[in-house]
Amino acid sequence: MTEITNADAIKAWTEIPRHIIEAFGDEGDLVRQHLLNPAIFSLLGDVSNKTILDAGCGQGYLSRLLAKKGASITGVEPSEAFYTYALRREQTEQLGISYLQADLSTWTPPPHAFDFVIANMVLMDIPDYEPALKNCVMGLKNHGGLIFSLLHPCFEEAGSAWQAKGYVEVRDYFRERAIKQTYGHFIHRPLSTYLNSVISAGCTIQKVMEPQLEKTVAELHHAERYWSVPGYIIIYATKSA
Repeated sequence: MTEITNADAIKAWTEIPRHIIEAFGDEGDLVRQHLLNPAIFSLLGDVSNKTILDAGCGQGYLSRLLAKKGASITGVEPSEAFYTYALRREQTEQLGISYLQADLSTWTPPPHAFDFVIANMVLMDIPDYEPALKNCVMGLKNHGGLIFSLLHPCFEEAGSAWQAKGYVEVRDYFRERAIKQTYGHFIHRPLSTYLNSVISAGCTIQKVMEPQLEKTVAELHHAERYWSVPGYIIIYATKSA
């Protein structure tokens, strides 16, 4: 794998332009609105009075949505740019969200504090991800729920490639490596790496979801790939007593 450290990754996300952060939207982008959010909310159920860690919360959109549903939210984010934006929104809206600026891999969570921990499109962006995962599990109450979403490791090719080819190409699957994005990198790892890490961290996998974009929405946004082939995967696990 190309050597990229957590510090490198955090620096790259800190340099993202402010207008990109502000344009992300109060419910996230198309993928989050139509694929990830509905799946995550279905797994959570009623979150009234639940304590939830939004691990790698970014600009805080999910924290705000959950706080408005009655949850008590802690958001942890290492990037200065995202953290500052999330904190400024909280100072204006006063939803009761506690934000911390920290690297999940070195942050020490309060033990047994959270009913749920959500890492929404986060773990594949962390080079040293296993300590981050273990810290998330440490923060869970016994039998608490861990929910994390990823670019689907089996079908990572960009959606734009579908327009030219009409299929998703998979190659070099087993080699862990950093893949350049517009801002920073994500780390490709085989799906089994994540699943086995969750088990090793002391959790039991309860459900795996590969959300499918509704056909009319896919056609409207020229995103047919996400109706035919999953681009994202969501894992739900519970912490063993």
